[in-house]
Amino acid sequence: MKFSKLLFALFLFMSLPVFAQKTISHKVVNGESVYSIAKKYNVSEEEIFELNPKAKGLLQLDMVLSIPKISKKKTEEKKTKFIPKGASHKVESGESLYTIAKKYDTSIEKLREANPQLDSDNLQLGELLALPKGVKNQSEEKLSKAESKKIAKLQNKLQKHSVASGESFYVIAKKYNVSIEELKKVNPQVENDKLDVKDVVFIPGTENAATVAEKKKTREEKKREIENSKADNSATVTIENNDVSSDAVSGIHEVMPKETKYGISKRYGISIAELERLNPQIVNGLDVGQRLAIKETVKNGDVKTVVDEVLATDDAKDVASASGANDMKASVEVLPLSADAAMKADFLITKASENLGVRYRGGGTDRNGFDCSGLMFTTFKNIDMTLPRSSSDMAANSGVKIDKSQAQKGDLIFFGTRGRWVGHVGMITEVLEDEIKFIHSSTSSGVIISSTKEPYYAKRFVQINRVLN
Repeated sequence: MKFSKLLFALFLFMSLPVFAQKTISHKVVNGESVYSIAKKYNVSEEEIFELNPKAKGLLQLDMVLSIPKISKKKTEEKKTKFIPKGASHKVESGESLYTIAKKYDTSIEKLREANPQLDSDNLQLGELLALPKGVKNQSEEKLSKAESKKIAKLQNKLQKHSVASGESFYVIAKKYNVSIEELKKVNPQVENDKLDVKDVVFIPGTENAATVAEKKKTREEKKREIENSKADNSATVTIENNDVSSDAVSGIHEVMPKETKYGISKRYGISIAELERLNPQIVNGLDVGQRLAIKETVKNGDVKTVVDEVLATDDAKDVASASGANDMKASVEVLPLSADAAMKADFLITKASENLGVRYRGGGTDRNGFDCSGLMFTTFKNIDMTLPRSSSDMAANSGVKIDKSQAQKGDLIFFGTRGRWVGHVGMITEVLEDEIKFIHSSTSSGVIISSTKEPYYAKRFVQINRVLN
C-alpha cells in the first residue's frame, strides 16, 4: 500500500512541470469574471472551467486560476481564417476537389498538398483554396489591350445583372439559363471568381434594348435586299446538277475569350480543317470578337445550292441562309447541348465523381456498391430523370443515338461486353480530339474514370446516346 502511494506521489510530482508548461496562472482581482478573463487571454470560458471546476461558482478574490497557453479557440480561428498566399480558387455551389482539379488541369493530390487545412474532401461554399505552384487562376491570365477592348465592346451590348446577397456564378448562370463557363468568359474583370453585393456582371446571349432594335433593323434591311436581289435575278446563287460538291454557309460564331479552334469545331460538329477552309483568316490563330462562318450542308436529291448571303438573327448560333429558286430543307443534325443541358452535365459529373472509389456491387444503387447501370440510374435521379435499370435498355430507350464525333459531356456511352450486345454503360466526362473519357463502375475497380483509348474499351465501343435535351 505504501509503495503504491509513493508511486502515485512520484507521478503527480513529475506531471506538475509538464502541466505548468501548458498553462499560466492568473490571480483574480476585484471586478473580474470568467468572461473577462477568457477575453483577456483569448481563450473560451469552457476551457477555463475545464481546468478550474471551482470557477463555475462565484469567483473569490485572489483565487488562482490555470489558463491554457495553447487555446483550441485560437487553433480553430487560424484554421477558419486560412488565406492562400498565391493563386487561389473560391469554391462555388456543386464544386468538388475533382471538378476544381480538372478546371485547372492539375491533380486532386496536388490540391490536397497545397491545402493542408482540409480535413476531408468536403468543401464549404465560399471557401478559398490555394492552387498548386505553377497553376494560375483566371485573374492572372492577363488579356492584351486589343482583347480587353473587344470584350468591353461586347459587354456594352449585353444585359447587366446586379449581384444580390448570396449570389455566385453558379446561381446567376442557372437564373439566366447559361453555362458557368460562358458567364465567366464575358466577365474576365471578376477576379478569383469573387462576387460582391451590387457588383455588375454581363449575361452572355442577351442584349440591351438598343442593340436588339439595331440588330432587328439590320436584319430586316438585309432581308429586303435579298428579296429585291431575287426579283432582279441578281442573287449570287449557283445551281449545279448531278454530283457536285458545294457547301452552304448557314451559321456565324463570334469568338469569345480563351476559345480554341478545337472547341469551336467540336461545338458545331465539324472538323478543324473545315473551319479553317471556311475561315482562312484563322489559320494562324483566333482573335476575340472574330465572326466565323459555320458550315451546314444543304441537300435536295442530287442538287446542292450555294448562297453567299448570310442573315443575322437574334442568336448568333441560329443563323438562317437564303435559299435558291427551289424550296430546300437542311438535313437533320443533332444540335450541341443547350446552356441549361451543359450546366446539368457538369452537375451530373460532379455528383457521379463523389462516388469515385466506391466498390462494384451487382444490382447496387448506393455507396455500398454500384453496378454500371446503377451508377447512371442514381446519378441522373439528381436531376429528376429516371433511366431504365439496365445498360441494354438505356441504349435502346434513353435519348437518341448520335455519331461518336458529336459526343459531349453528359452523354451515355455503351460497350459490348457480351459479344455484340450492349452490356456496359458509362457517362462521358471529357471529350478530347481523339479520346473520350467516361465515369463508370467497373467490376474490377469500382467507380473510376476510363478512356476509349484503353484497348479493352476501344475494341468494345458500341454507341453514344444523347439523353440531355
